[in-house]
Amino acid sequence: MREFISWFGTFASILGSFLVAMQYLQIGYVAFIFGSASWLYIAYITDNKSLLVLNTTFFVANIIGIYNAFFA
Repeated sequence: MREFISWFGTFASILGSFLVAMQYLQIGYVAFIFGSASWLYIAYITDNKSLLVLNTTFFVANIIGIYNAFFA
């Protein structure tokens, strides 16, 4: 299950990056949220502090992106 979640996070993050680059901001940030949330889970269960800090930062940035894309 851990490997599935890490690959899902990788795929979602890659998809999100291309969607945002193509200016599909709303769906791109949603994909990014799934990617960063997946990697947050992996970082937590493996006790990988650097990955946890990185993806916490990405998660917060993506929340800001979602807010701006949907509500601003």
